[in-house]
Amino acid sequence: MPKFTEDFKLINTPQEVRSECNQLTVLNTGTATAVLNGIELLPGDQYVSPGNENELNLTRYRLAFTGVGTNQVIVIRKIYQ
Repeated sequence: MPKFTEDFKLINTPQEVRSECNQLTVLNTGTATAVLNGIELLPGDQYVSPGNENELNLTRYRLAFTGVGTNQVIVIRKIYQ
């Protein structure tokens, strides 16, 4: 049976987000709009890049924030062992 771990990271500054995982979820838990590679994530929205077994996502995402409010996203990465 394949084994994996989930890596959770709280981000509140504009930066590059490296996936290097099987599945990636970016959840906007702040009150400002998060922008991930040009995709606007309103507060409460999420972006999910699903992966199949034996796939590895190597995308580098650009994360920024716009508008007034709290800049905060949670990045969840599924990493096979």
